[in-house]
Amino acid sequence: MGLPLLTITGAAAAKADGTAIANLQWALEEGQHWAVTGRPEAAKTLILEILAGRVAITQGVIRHHHADDYLRLPSDGIYRSHHDLVCFVPFHHHFRNRSNVQAFYYQQRFNSMDADDADTVAEYLQRITPKNPVVVWTAEKAMALLGLALLANKSLITLSNGETRRLMLATALVRNPRILLLEHPLAGLDVTTRARFNDILKHIIQSGIHVILTSSPHEIPEIITHIMVVDGHTVVARGPRETVTLPELAAPSAAAKLGADFQGLLTRLLAGHNTPVSSPIVSMKDVTVIYGEKTILDNINWLVQPGEAWALRGHNGAGKSTLLSLINGDNPQAYKNNITLFGRRRGTGESIWDIKKHIGYVSPELHQYFPKHQTVLQVVLSGYFDTVGLFRQVTASQREAALGWLQLFGLDGVARERLAQLSPDRQRLCLLARAVIKNPSLLILDEPCQGLSPRHRDLFKAVVNEIHAASGTTIIYVSHYDEDIPSCVNRTIQLEQGSVTACSPS
Repeated sequence: MGLPLLTITGAAAAKADGTAIANLQWALEEGQHWAVTGRPEAAKTLILEILAGRVAITQGVIRHHHADDYLRLPSDGIYRSHHDLVCFVPFHHHFRNRSNVQAFYYQQRFNSMDADDADTVAEYLQRITPKNPVVVWTAEKAMALLGLALLANKSLITLSNGETRRLMLATALVRNPRILLLEHPLAGLDVTTRARFNDILKHIIQSGIHVILTSSPHEIPEIITHIMVVDGHTVVARGPRETVTLPELAAPSAAAKLGADFQGLLTRLLAGHNTPVSSPIVSMKDVTVIYGEKTILDNINWLVQPGEAWALRGHNGAGKSTLLSLINGDNPQAYKNNITLFGRRRGTGESIWDIKKHIGYVSPELHQYFPKHQTVLQVVLSGYFDTVGLFRQVTASQREAALGWLQLFGLDGVARERLAQLSPDRQRLCLLARAVIKNPSLLILDEPCQGLSPRHRDLFKAVVNEIHAASGTTIIYVSHYDEDIPSCVNRTIQLEQGSVTACSPS
């Protein structure tokens, strides 16, 4: 047996959303690296939050043996805590503007004044001060490991979802923790980065850091030595990797079917789908987007006709989010390009609301910045008005439809709760309901299944398939995982470094 680094005895904790863990018995020893898997997602995250000190236990004892020598250092007038040596990398970042006056907001990257108030990658990492007296990871070393060196001068607000995830991990490394907690670290990463993630972890572990991460059973990195399996409110198995039986996953199905009850409810919800719009849905001719000296999109040509279903592919930072921002009305550079949406050329007198009324949209960025104080019902209803939050009166029929979509996604019991009270996976389902509530002519689904359980993923794919079949809704779907893409998606456009490298039926 190795030296104990952290021990938990008879611990229990609960959160306001009902997530709980009971009778947690566990020990982390020298040389061990753990994956927490199983279900629900919220319970797995709760274990990391307990270890990070973000959620207090209501009973039991936690001992951070790894910090004993650190806490015995000579006093220098600085308060020390064992949590100084533990870093938690969650799904969402908490970056703030350079002025430190406010956190980032959804459309900041398109507001030139506020976008300039964001640090660059290098500036941000250089300002991180490690509390561990043993410094192994510098900003330069972390950037090199995580492929951020080429992004050193890029503003934080302009980073893609995958780039942001890598920066969050680099930030944790520069703090030089002894224990690193990672919430689904592969989520949002492109295929190339996922393929080398085991090597990334290997370098981190070789530097003396112990890793504990949450993961789905089929994505546990090879270098992980031990596994803990959660089922409901308890840990049902734990131990060396080779001794633990992983929970079974339903085989990914591109053509998952809805049960009869779901099918009937969905049919009623789709009864009032949008009136067909003029074609084309999207037409781009030689579209170019440049920020400063950096070309983000280079001579893009793309035609999307009504009823088509497209997969938009590309590595992290390829330009996918920028391309989508030209379609959903968020990016002002659309006005200086040759772009036609719903049969109307941009810049011919239309407002962004004329565009958004035809679109249902979800993305990791929308999830990151959506106001969490709104209730679940308010969040879904805001989809009627394309606002980031509900600020208008709604009709009885709109309210009834919102409750129907919440029922479809299993959220009807939490309609009056605030978004912040939901676990991240249920928040994502809430935003998916918001995207589809008005039965839009175009659905833009940017990594919609990120953070969802296999069951919820297959439910959502089935809903998308049914929506497409029933109403001919046009779809643009972004995912780094083939198993996340519904079977109705049969066309592909591929971006590499801001250029189209493939554009054809799949």
